[in-house]
Amino acid sequence: MKVCGVTIKSKTAELAIVESGEDGPILVQCGTKKIELADDRNAADIRSFLHAIKTFAHENGVDTFAVKARAHRGQKAGGAVSFKIETLIQLVEDTDCVLVNAVALSNFAKKNVAGLPDGLLRYQEDAYRSAAYHLHKSGLI
Repeated sequence: MKVCGVTIKSKTAELAIVESGEDGPILVQCGTKKIELADDRNAADIRSFLHAIKTFAHENGVDTFAVKARAHRGQKAGGAVSFKIETLIQLVEDTDCVLVNAVALSNFAKKNVAGLPDGLLRYQEDAYRSAAYHLHKSGLI
């Protein structure tokens, strides 16, 4: 199973594809590591983002998106644009989408079940952990 972990920062979806292997999670190398929503008020840009994320999922055989959830209110609340991006990811056909609680993700990182592989960029760490957490929770690693 291939899971694409997603962390949404501002107007960018940061991506890391992980699949289950015999020795644990395996980072799948791909050319696309970020997809940006150019203008959230422009319908053409929103459609372009949706097309880009659909194409990414299809080309890389993504089964599930594991999106790091953001708070709805409070000091660390996500912005409106980030929720639009989350919705667009949920609209990708033939893929599932799960939200990964930030606290659960932090606890998972402390246990270091998956570790961090070589070749992972710093900004992809939470996306990788989101995907690895989903694989772990599903009993695949």
